[in-house]
Amino acid sequence: MRSLKALLVAALLLVGCSSKPAEPIKVLAPTGAPALSLVEQASLESENTIDFVTGSELLQAELVKEDSEYDIIYAPVNLGVKMIQAGKSVYRLKAVITWGNLYVVGTSADALNRNKLTTFGEGSVVDFVLKNAIDLSKYETQYFSSAQDVQAQILTGKADLAMLAEPAVTATIKKAKEKNIDLQVLVNLQEEYQKSMNTQTAGFPQAAIFVKEGSEEKVADFLKGVETWTNTTAVETPEKIEELVESVGVDTLGVPSAALSKATWAKQSIRYVDASTCTQDLTTLLSLMNIEFSEEVLSK
Repeated sequence: MRSLKALLVAALLLVGCSSKPAEPIKVLAPTGAPALSLVEQASLESENTIDFVTGSELLQAELVKEDSEYDIIYAPVNLGVKMIQAGKSVYRLKAVITWGNLYVVGTSADALNRNKLTTFGEGSVVDFVLKNAIDLSKYETQYFSSAQDVQAQILTGKADLAMLAEPAVTATIKKAKEKNIDLQVLVNLQEEYQKSMNTQTAGFPQAAIFVKEGSEEKVADFLKGVETWTNTTAVETPEKIEELVESVGVDTLGVPSAALSKATWAKQSIRYVDASTCTQDLTTLLSLMNIEFSEEVLSK
């Protein structure tokens, strides 16, 4: 009996030793709110690689590479779906990770009756949302290349209204107080978009997670960790947001500060939602940009 048990133990050990170790996962994501959804994974000691980049140029370049080294790419939902629909990408849409962090700020409610509104991202998702959330015909709208330029306009009194994204909204209001300027949030564009477009979900699908075909099983546990962090851990224990942002680094993540990341988490609408469960919201947004949504773009 003892020898039989010994043989069974030896067999189990052999099976364990021969099992294939987990392959490292490579992720590419933009800085800002999308990066905060990855802060827990980025803080772990593992062989996984998470690269954070500013801008969408590299994201687009990797999305259309057949031999890209990345298993997961975070990108604007319209950019990824457009590449897939054109047959230019081996990635597929797995989930939406951010649902809008756009707000219009001004010195008072009366500013909404004034003329000049400054904004950024002409032709991007945020621009389409702005145009369909409020009536821009009432304003002289001026576009700038970056949110930093928009911030400068409102802080120097050159604009009555400014569209900004959190956490820059809170940071701008704080800077304004230092200059004895009283700025406040006048319009929540997520709420106005939902009213205007009659969408099921508050906000709009903005940044999305795309998985390379063939990597679905490999990344399943990793993405489950992202979902748990964004939808549960960060919500129930917000102090961990500040702790992990400090650990990974504000410059790496592209956020103003760890404290602001914690304070503005809810306003950044960081939430993991499987794309298969929000197809109506995806269809509504993409149709504004003349992109036809099909369930064939979804990751299996």
